[in-house]
Amino acid sequence: MPGVETDDALLVAALEQFALVGIRRTSADDIARRAGVNRATLYRRLGTKSEIVAAALLHETSSVLAQIEATIGDVPEPGTDAPDFDAVEYVVTFFVTTLTAVRDNQLLQRLLEVDRDETLVGLTFGAGPALTLSAGLVADRVRALRVHRAGAAPSDELPDDVAALAITLARLTQSLLLTPDAGPSLDNPARMRQYAEQVVVPMVLRV
Repeated sequence: MPGVETDDALLVAALEQFALVGIRRTSADDIARRAGVNRATLYRRLGTKSEIVAAALLHETSSVLAQIEATIGDVPEPGTDAPDFDAVEYVVTFFVTTLTAVRDNQLLQRLLEVDRDETLVGLTFGAGPALTLSAGLVADRVRALRVHRAGAAPSDELPDDVAALAITLARLTQSLLLTPDAGPSLDNPARMRQYAEQVVVPMVLRV
């Protein structure tokens, strides 16, 4: 991507370099060279290496969330004609789609292969912004589902229980993905669906 100077292009260049040699062995010069800019430009636009790492991981999180949104679609607004909409199925699909999208993410798999320790730091200690971003999508969908089921007009306010539930679900998903050996076993879609039906649906829909 020589000569490209948008922030997105710089972050993509950083992610590509991380996937090639790992986060720890990537220098600012490596990223700048791959992006076709000088190091001063890179620092001016994105900051220090630690800030670049955080921004790059958040950029990838945004991309994954966009894929998830495109797959699950929106929750119908109250009063709209959506006789086939199934709230339970929507929650199950959301959960399965999220686990699958993250688990099968090629960039994440590659990062864990070439630099597992540093990548895990980014996915745990450095995951605050990504969890907050993910929780935002979850909160939006939880609120929409509850409004849809209640048949009420949507409100701009986000109830405390929805905000707390959203970040809890984001953290739950993070834990399930990072420590799969501790159980429950979610190694195939059928088991993911069963877990979602038994655990996630009651939390989201209060049933």
